Amino acid sequence: MQLNRVACKECQRRKIKCSRQLPLCHQCTTHDRQCVYSDAQRTPLTRKHLNEVENDLECALQMLRRAFPDMDIDVAIQLLRSGGDFNAVIPVLLCTLLLKFSGIMSPELSSENMSSPRPKSMNILLLVDGPRIEAPVSGNVVVGLELRNFANSHNLQIPQFLPPSVDLSRLSSQMVGDRVRSPFASSPSKSYDWDERKLLRHDSRPTIIDGMATTVSNSYLGVTSSAALLNLVGVGYFLHPIQPELKDLEFLKMPERKILEENVTNYFSTYHISYPIVHKALFFAHFNEIVPPPPCWKSLLYIVAAIGSFMSATSAADHADLILFDRAKQNLSMEDWETGNLTLVQTLSLMSNYLQLRDRPNSGYNYLGIAMRMALGLGFHKNMDDSEIPLFDQEVRRRVWWGLYVFDCSQTITYGRPLGVSCNGVDTRLPLNIVDSSLTSSTTQVPKDEELPTIYTSLRLQALFHLLTNGIYERIISEPLPSAQSLLEWDTQYIQRWKGMIPDYYRENEQVQPEYQLSHAVIHWRYRNLRIIIYRFFVLKRQYELGQSLQDEYEWRASTVCLEECRATLQNMDRFWKSKTAYNRMDAWWSLYFLIHAVMMPLVCLRNDPLSIEAHSWRNDVGIAKGIITKIMNICPPAVRILDLIEKVSAGCFTVMEEASATHAIPNLAPEEAPLSQLMQLHLMLWPDPL
Repeated sequence: MQLNRVACKECQRRKIKCSRQLPLCHQCTTHDRQCVYSDAQRTPLTRKHLNEVENDLECALQMLRRAFPDMDIDVAIQLLRSGGDFNAVIPVLLCTLLLKFSGIMSPELSSENMSSPRPKSMNILLLVDGPRIEAPVSGNVVVGLELRNFANSHNLQIPQFLPPSVDLSRLSSQMVGDRVRSPFASSPSKSYDWDERKLLRHDSRPTIIDGMATTVSNSYLGVTSSAALLNLVGVGYFLHPIQPELKDLEFLKMPERKILEENVTNYFSTYHISYPIVHKALFFAHFNEIVPPPPCWKSLLYIVAAIGSFMSATSAADHADLILFDRAKQNLSMEDWETGNLTLVQTLSLMSNYLQLRDRPNSGYNYLGIAMRMALGLGFHKNMDDSEIPLFDQEVRRRVWWGLYVFDCSQTITYGRPLGVSCNGVDTRLPLNIVDSSLTSSTTQVPKDEELPTIYTSLRLQALFHLLTNGIYERIISEPLPSAQSLLEWDTQYIQRWKGMIPDYYRENEQVQPEYQLSHAVIHWRYRNLRIIIYRFFVLKRQYELGQSLQDEYEWRASTVCLEECRATLQNMDRFWKSKTAYNRMDAWWSLYFLIHAVMMPLVCLRNDPLSIEAHSWRNDVGIAKGIITKIMNICPPAVRILDLIEKVSAGCFTVMEEASATHAIPNLAPEEAPLSQLMQLHLMLWPDPL
């Protein structure tokens, strides 16, 4: 028997006891009266009812906080109380983990549109003492500013702006030390302490080599990191490190001069072609004791040999570089940190990159920071045309500075962290595109650039690429988050502008000499990789909204561009590997680095919608990636795990199943393995638990 909560209107009028039966109470049925219950019911003002409500509320809040441990539930409640749209607030709670940590949050789902308007974006230069500049603001873009620095004076970058969490109108009223955070900002539930020390003992074995921080769990990795993408799709697959089989390191002896010379030669035939941080002729003059070596040169020798050994290795079990790196560290002392010279900057920058390659990203990040600060202290970022410094020394300083700049930008994007170096105050020119014989210590006139590939061509183009595109990267890791329309406009204005600056002899389809094949390919892989990163959110959103109304025109274009760049990257990489007759670890490392981003988006699309009309293309993309990985996995251990991940995620997606339902679900897919569930795991990956 169903009862109403209050008496009917007739019983209330007659002030008699009502049985509250539905649809008619006993009194009205007996006396043939019209029984009507009021729609508007008053809340019982009793302690019993209040206790029930409080208990229900507490249970609901506990469930929400457990489901969304990093969401600010209180802010959502306040938004609803202040008149926020329920249909806009709830999707944020359900989708913010996917949207925000995937790279970019959709403007219509951001908390910005549900709360009071934020203060307009302000250029950081407005806080500098001096004349104030009125900055017209259009959407998320700050325009019309005369910026007083090298990069922006040439319209190279999107102007910087203060994050929305900095409200200048409130700073004066806040206590020192108060933390300002925007609604729904994630709060890390643990510290990011890390320890990457690896002792060269017989019982200590190096972890798997990938250089993308896929096995480091206790450091901050942002939304653009490769580790973020891998563990998003693989549901934490790469948070559990494995150790490769290798011989005990105790058998590695101190290398003789012959071994050192062999590894140094390997360095200059592989790594140096892409990153000419040291001058080859001068280095060998020091090595052969023709010229007295400068301070700290012994450490530089061993790190050069270590990188040469690592990059030229053709077997996954070759780890002779570890003893060389240990020697490089032993030749540095704490007193060296209180000095500053070119050799030490070169040593630290190479150590930084080596540590990244050896999957010690945070250690390398620290070394790079010291090298960059030391270079700034030595004035490498300034143009010295009018000084008494010889032309040769000036050019070496430029090469080292822009090499450091490229290292810093590429590591920053790899880990998804804020940029460490601004272009403010940087006015040194890019390195000359010359052969080494054109500039020696006795040269008195600046040589002309060569119209052909040199070892400095790639360095120049990479530095210019980051100069033009770093502003876009800063926007996609910050709030307010840009729309697809803004990103497409910036793509045309900055990324395509850079592409037009590539000389004819270095364009994508041009044939280059064998020694330049990798550096030539990396330039174009890097260009496509950035476009994949900035647009992949819209691919994820497109899959998330599968079956719903059509996307915004710009969002559809953005997602299409992302998938096209994934396909172009894989096809270009496939041609690169088909043209190779001999492989080394440097070729494999760079290929895997860019392949991860390129294969994951088609893989997610195929997993989520295997019956799409585009599924055939996605299968081809994934198939090409698997073919490339098969070629390199013998010398690149992480490739085995990437292939295993692809196989697991794409299981059942390579054959079209007639019995599949109209919802495009895969019959053998368990609910806990659903594509959306995988995407929602991104938050757990970005804030991983300790191993």
